[in-house]
Amino acid sequence: MKQEKLFETTQNAAEKSLEFTHSVIEKSKKYRTPSPKANRIGTAIGSCIGGGLLVTGGAFLVAGKSLLAIGPLVAGTSTIVSNIITHRRSKK
Repeated sequence: MKQEKLFETTQNAAEKSLEFTHSVIEKSKKYRTPSPKANRIGTAIGSCIGGGLLVTGGAFLVAGKSLLAIGPLVAGTSTIVSNIITHRRSKK
């Protein structure tokens, strides 16, 4: 008798925990993606930063410091590519 009651209590606790988890997941879905306006602003800022990194890398290349140019060039390129992907994904 005690085992059945213990089993029932444990099962009820597990079900309540699972229901709570599902409700939190559903509530968090609307916060996973930013609003279109915030996404557009973030993409613009990220693209400007990426462009600045590319300009910095180009300046290092012109100055003849190719090892220092690699970092900003790679970071700027990846930033711009990431922003383009995010922008295209948000249009869909």
